[in-house]
Amino acid sequence: MTAQARRGGPIVARYALLLAGVTGLSWAGIFYSLAHAPPIAMVAYRSLFAAVLILPLVLIGRWSGSRDTAARFGGRDIALSTIAGALFAADLTLWAVGIRFTTVSSAMLMVSTDPIWIALFSALFFAERPRPLAIVGIAVAVCGTAIVAGMDLRVSGTALLGDGLALAAALVETWYLLLGRRVRMRVDAPRYATIVYAACAACMWIAMFASGTSPAVSLHDLGFALLLALVVTVGGHTLISHSLGLMPATVVGVAILAQPPIAALLAYLFLHQTIPLTTAVGGLVALMGLGIVAYANELKSPGIEAGAI
Repeated sequence: MTAQARRGGPIVARYALLLAGVTGLSWAGIFYSLAHAPPIAMVAYRSLFAAVLILPLVLIGRWSGSRDTAARFGGRDIALSTIAGALFAADLTLWAVGIRFTTVSSAMLMVSTDPIWIALFSALFFAERPRPLAIVGIAVAVCGTAIVAGMDLRVSGTALLGDGLALAAALVETWYLLLGRRVRMRVDAPRYATIVYAACAACMWIAMFASGTSPAVSLHDLGFALLLALVVTVGGHTLISHSLGLMPATVVGVAILAQPPIAALLAYLFLHQTIPLTTAVGGLVALMGLGIVAYANELKSPGIEAGAI
């Protein structure tokens, strides 16, 4: 088997799928802004719908008879996928609660530290050490996100609490991506995603009832929960999970930083919201950083394993 086949086919196709996944994630803000139900209820229904909608992809994969779908999905992988699903639920909850105490910009800046933690923990625990050029790319991408955020940091008790929750969300998402990387190196994306979405749904429904939030929502909100499940979760997150099997988690983490400028572009096209200059400039800088990391990931160096960046 060629090196290209081992790494998931043509370079353009791999990064196009990753970009499509990030674009799917970027629709979340629009759908949530058009819904009226409490965020925790929307996430609970979104997760439940996603766990059902992913099943046809699992069946198609089984019928195709590909090598990935034939791989054994052992107890350890199921356990790691379940933990990843719980972390996914915690990530969504921490972010939703955090932005109630601080500005979206500040929270975005805290979450943008994600690639730094991924690179650090990948090196410490999984021997995926980033090349110096990749570290430069990570720094550029984080700076781009900081520009998008406008460095709008507030120093007060509640703001610091919100920033802390957003930073916790970044750490939780880091381990969600790292665990996904471990499982995806052995198991196909649809089977992995099915366990993740089911575990996330279970956690969110428990959290909804524990918080006293009513599960009664309108058909309008159910429609947007379905769109969130179909476009953001099954479309966006499943493609992200697919990419985790083809490239290091650090590359995927940096790619997710392209979400704010893509979301701003979608809001401009569909909600007629203006794009701030800081978002345009910062988005271009973040995409430049992603390009540097992607280039570093594709460099071939003697003695370096495939997948190290």
